[in-house]
Amino acid sequence: PGRSVVQKALGMEFGAVTAETRRRFNLKEGAEGVVVTGVDNNSEAAEKRIAPGYRILEINQQAVSKPEDVVKKIEELKQQGRRTALLFVATPTDDKSFVPLPLK
Repeated sequence: PGRSVVQKALGMEFGAVTAETRRRFNLKEGAEGVVVTGVDNNSEAAEKRIAPGYRILEINQQAVSKPEDVVKKIEELKQQGRRTALLFVATPTDDKSFVPLPLK
């Protein structure tokens, strides 16, 4: 028991939306999706201005609610030969946008 394993993909680390992550990243009550808890400075995600505290709501128009969902979806896209993942993200202030990221 204790802390769950950190999930990582595309230069980002992910966590579930919990009371702790809501407090840490100043997220609104009822925030959904998967929280980005870390971003590699040299990643495409960083270049696209994704930062800790952002939430991933969908990948290729499929909702994600757990960190494992993100990793699983990225792997599925890679296996399908896709070159890009289209992330629907929300900032801590709930501004939403689509961000394409190459699957490397």
